[in-house]
Amino acid sequence: MDDVAKAKELWNAGISAWFPDGPGDPEIVLVKVHADGAEYWDSPGAGVVSVLSFVKAHLTGKPYHIEDVKVDL
Repeated sequence: MDDVAKAKELWNAGISAWFPDGPGDPEIVLVKVHADGAEYWDSPGAGVVSVLSFVKAHLTGKPYHIEDVKVDL
């Protein structure tokens, strides 16, 4: 779905790590999903790595890419 008004409604500061150009970024696509179930996988230190990556993206203005994160635990 390409709906800038809805993107603005759903926008929050955390999303800017991926889309530093804001809710009007043409790379944003909204997807509505109906699920019957879900799973959440976690690993030690993942939260700290994510927070630091989000901060880096916000400060540099460069989008966050999960594949750029390298962690040796």
